Amino acid sequence: MIHRATQTSEYWSNYQFSAEDTEYVSNLLLESGSSKSTNDLALGIIQRRVAVENARIRRDIDRSSIYQPKKQFARGEEILFPTMRFNSGRVIDKRPGVTPENVQFEVIKVEFRDGTRSEFASNYDKPHRINDDNLVATLLNQQADLKSPDVLFDTHAARMGGIIDAALTQNDSFIRIGQDWFLRAMMADVNTGHINLAEAVLEMAGGGPLPTHIILRDLGLPQEIARSLQEASLNGVLATDPRFDEVSLTDKPAWFLRRLEPDQVREFPAQLLGKVTTSADPTSPLDQLMVTLDDELDTSVLKKLGPLAPQNSAAVVLTAPHRRAGTLGLGRRLTSVFPNTDKPRLPVFLRDKLNNKQFTVWLVKDGNYIWGLGDWYKASDLPIGATIEISRTAEPNVFIIDGKRHKPRRDWVRVASVRDQRLRLDTAQRATTCAADDLMSVYADDLRVFENVRVAQTRDVTQIVREVFPEIAKLSPQGHVHASTLYSVVNLIMRTAPRDVFNALCNNPSFITIGDNYWHLSDRN
Repeated sequence: MIHRATQTSEYWSNYQFSAEDTEYVSNLLLESGSSKSTNDLALGIIQRRVAVENARIRRDIDRSSIYQPKKQFARGEEILFPTMRFNSGRVIDKRPGVTPENVQFEVIKVEFRDGTRSEFASNYDKPHRINDDNLVATLLNQQADLKSPDVLFDTHAARMGGIIDAALTQNDSFIRIGQDWFLRAMMADVNTGHINLAEAVLEMAGGGPLPTHIILRDLGLPQEIARSLQEASLNGVLATDPRFDEVSLTDKPAWFLRRLEPDQVREFPAQLLGKVTTSADPTSPLDQLMVTLDDELDTSVLKKLGPLAPQNSAAVVLTAPHRRAGTLGLGRRLTSVFPNTDKPRLPVFLRDKLNNKQFTVWLVKDGNYIWGLGDWYKASDLPIGATIEISRTAEPNVFIIDGKRHKPRRDWVRVASVRDQRLRLDTAQRATTCAADDLMSVYADDLRVFENVRVAQTRDVTQIVREVFPEIAKLSPQGHVHASTLYSVVNLIMRTAPRDVFNALCNNPSFITIGDNYWHLSDRN
């Protein structure tokens, strides 16, 4: 069988981007007049290399003699050797030879392409398997198990893609916009005036989002440049300008004027300010409860466990800081439902499952939160501890939000208030309108009264835990406090991660664990 290097894993494992590949990519982009993705380029390079190898093999066959011992060969003649995977070489010398049976023949010396030399018999017409013309014909035509360029791409594209991207990034002749590569010489000249016009267009549209082709209508780029290249040229410039955010979830860019984005999207909401002050994991089983609570403030959990696989839906419990800020935390669960994107700020739509009303929220990747839920919280009358479920739809930028609402009913619930600048808890009857986590739910007649306490807070989490624990314990006949309840109540007056709350429990001998994440205040205090 003819040896084809491109059919081997070793060939592609050692792949390096060559000057010939650079020329091929340049010609491909120039002739197509459009961009190509890295995968497009990888497949094209594979197709070209396979075609080049096949053409070389055909040339070798056409211009070379097929080696058979019965044939005579002249100095300088090119020979293909069927039993050596059709390697080719050139006759550089010949001499007489004789067998032990006194049969006369010739010995030819052949130099191969790699510089090695070997000697072979020629002008030997005695029986030999390679002297069988049928065998040689079979070897020439054998094409068993040849892999197509598409199959080779499926196997090797991942490694090739990184090499191609690295090589083109270092070459000023090419420019990458999004996932596509362009030839820089083909791009339109987008100057400062054009960018200022784009800013004005977006401002007239309330900030956006607007797709690139809409913005282009007012820019007046040269008409002789293809529309697709005009769009690519504008996208490339806008992507490097801090005034603009690209906010599309498809392969068609859309732009938003950043200064017209909501303040709470551009700046981290004050109600969510907090930090993790301890690095140690709390003792088991509190360490598992910490994972279950899925507080995005503690990024070490995400780093330790990694992201969840994509999910069609996820339910989370609303905490006090997010209820006040009109946000939801992007912990591991919700992150698995929303798009996996590196865009720092992204508007999407939430559709209320109860009434089908749709509204815009912003996914803020750097802050790990979703902003834009404040009006929905008020309209839905959701308390701290409410269960909220978010689900995907067929549209990539539309999601269903479900507050698990039901007809109002009177229930005995945990009610928080502020007296003498201290948090107070009581049990009272209130109208409940939604499903809530019994351990974490807290009702308040006016959440604004907690804002002054939060802003004036000078105590650390250890002091806050000592202060609020008795307030929670007094509501239980046994004086027991669940760790989830403590975490929820502490966050009414201090943005705190479960790790810090639970470590404050574990490190204070006054608090005694009684099992199932319930704790009791020692009688000695």
